[in-house]
Amino acid sequence: MSTCTICGGSGIQRVSGQRFRTCLACLGQGQLSPAIQAAPMNQLSTSDMTVTPLSGLVRQQS
Repeated sequence: MSTCTICGGSGIQRVSGQRFRTCLACLGQGQLSPAIQAAPMNQLSTSDMTVTPLSGLVRQQS
């Protein structure tokens, strides 16, 4: 794990002069953990993808 570069490891991010919030990059932990596994979209080719309709309504072609 490495120290968050956004909040400097505090877990709190300065928004303005007197406003602070939880750092969203590290979720307030102050540490960034490496990804456990690469995103699957990086490993797929376009021929592996199939398209399925999200709705039961399908327009008929004329």
